[in-house]
Amino acid sequence: MRIGLLTTFLALGDDADSGIGQHYRILADTLTASGHDVHVFYLCKGSKAARARRFLEKQPPPWKIRLITARPSKWISRDLQPTPRIYQLLHVLWQAWAARRIVLSAHRMQPFELIETHSYNLPAFFLLSARRRPFILTRVSTTLRQMVAVSLLQPRMRLWMAAWERNVIRRSDALVTHSGQHRDSVCAVEGFDPERFAIVPHGLPDPGVSSSRAGPEDGGVEFLFVGRFERRKGIDVLLEAIPLVAAACSDARFVLAGSRGDDSEWTAFADRYPALAGSRVHAPGRVAPDELARLYARCSVFVAPSRYESFGMIYAEAMSHGKPVVGCRAGGIPDVVQEGVTGLLAEPGDVASLVDCMIRFARDATLRRRMGQAARQDFLTRYSADILGSSSLRHYQLLLGAG
Repeated sequence: MRIGLLTTFLALGDDADSGIGQHYRILADTLTASGHDVHVFYLCKGSKAARARRFLEKQPPPWKIRLITARPSKWISRDLQPTPRIYQLLHVLWQAWAARRIVLSAHRMQPFELIETHSYNLPAFFLLSARRRPFILTRVSTTLRQMVAVSLLQPRMRLWMAAWERNVIRRSDALVTHSGQHRDSVCAVEGFDPERFAIVPHGLPDPGVSSSRAGPEDGGVEFLFVGRFERRKGIDVLLEAIPLVAAACSDARFVLAGSRGDDSEWTAFADRYPALAGSRVHAPGRVAPDELARLYARCSVFVAPSRYESFGMIYAEAMSHGKPVVGCRAGGIPDVVQEGVTGLLAEPGDVASLVDCMIRFARDATLRRRMGQAARQDFLTRYSADILGSSSLRHYQLLLGAG
């Protein structure tokens, strides 16, 4: 089968990128390993494009890749002098137009049976209007309209893009998403028909761990958070919860890995709790994949109190290492984290609820061990890269056969 993957995110080398970026790299690897002809069209710019070129020169992937680096003409900046936000919007549209031309050219040379893309960032915005185009399957993650609902302030540009994203989803030949909970949430917010969505969860390579460890070698309890320091990821709630958990559990430690943004959240915490920030709470920022794997292996419990996730690959990643998980009852998280089996779920935005879940794990080594083992088994059953590849292929064949 000749398959195209059209994306504005792609995890290459040490650049973990986003959940979308991981999905398309893993899907390309898995489909290629199954003998299919996979072409990745990667829309990127600036430093990301430069990093991608360096990586691809050193480690060419087994699949074919085309970097699409188009940007608005210089006269637009010179003569129209758009604001940075308007220029960003123009860049998105400019790349989408270039993607239309490049994908259609490749399709004319040798037809694709199917293109999988995503709705966020509008990579297929113009391609969908082409007359002689391949079948387009759009994967729907957290939509911009959903992000607007959980954010305190949104620029007008993002509201425009939310409307255009909705249009892309409506015009797609078929839709797929990662969990039933997220599908229902998207349909409630956007007004889509749930029957249009198929469910194909994300998958991850198996790190090959044979059993879960109880925690750090010194016998303490270590909680690991991985994610950007932003409100949607619930970092504000976690930073409020940590002092309460630390006071109740003297052997608890906390590692917060991920981009700290403008550092305001972490600085405020460190100023308020200097003793904790200097000893039991460590925030290393973004870490390389090897270091992240070490953090997963060492931790006792994974915690990520996101207010919303369409799926949350971080939870599946923690489960792949045999770790119990603390998440929230929001979006697709309850589909990934089985309450009372592979982890515990707090109420989104509720500090007391989060503290209760964390203390339960901190005080009960047997609970940690049991849920960690169940998490590892659940990963192998539902969220491995092989499962993603086989499920995706079955769905492609069903769509093309039905067409």
